[in-house]
Amino acid sequence: MSESVTIAGVDLRVVERGSGRPLLFLHSGEGLEPQRPWLDALARHYRVIAPNHPGWGGSALPAWMSGVDDLAYLYLDLAAAFEMRDAVIVGNSFGGWVAAEVLVRDASRFGAAVLASPFGCKFGGRTTREIADTHAMDHAKAMAAAWADPARGAVDLTAKPEAELAQIAQGREALALFGWKPYMHNPRLKNWLHRIATPTLLLRGERDGVVGQAYLQNWADRLPNPRLEAIADAGHYPQWEQPEAFAARIAAFAKP
Repeated sequence: MSESVTIAGVDLRVVERGSGRPLLFLHSGEGLEPQRPWLDALARHYRVIAPNHPGWGGSALPAWMSGVDDLAYLYLDLAAAFEMRDAVIVGNSFGGWVAAEVLVRDASRFGAAVLASPFGCKFGGRTTREIADTHAMDHAKAMAAAWADPARGAVDLTAKPEAELAQIAQGREALALFGWKPYMHNPRLKNWLHRIATPTLLLRGERDGVVGQAYLQNWADRLPNPRLEAIADAGHYPQWEQPEAFAARIAAFAKP
């Protein structure tokens, strides 16, 4: 179940589960997917607070909101509203980018960070592809890039009700709004990563075909306090393919 909360005038659908140290989870462009077992696995260790980004999962997308910096300030306000102290901030893919944008602005409410296959930076030249454009691939190739086992991510859209299909479409429109130009990165963010003094776990699935090991190493080279780890038999969404291993790695890094 999710609740509706209003932050900075924006109506958000937020899922909250578990108890203990707060953990703010920022989801990927594919959405929150709270029905998958990852959320309960994390909630056994933490009080998980997982908002649907504006435009996803029934959260409102105001007309004035158009950049990832807007999301960063929104989640700083959300962290204050939930009175987070020494919280863990976790972001996957697009959500990892948002988490980094939060941390370079103000990390005072967070004692640890986990960036799982984050988007958000471009380290190479203008024509160097560091984040696979899965939207330009046919469906089978995109699934093979994102999942260690594409069958785990298979979704029968024909079986979903109209309301859920509309939310999926709205989420994709929101991802295009926030991340399309330039594609899934902020050209300036890499220059501010040194501001993230919070201990940071950079986590990826060993079979992630969307972002590679070298890309994560570039993040690690610019962060003051990084650790780089990989989860076996997982792709771009390790929390969905290996939920228990994902939760265990986070719990080992950031004590609940």
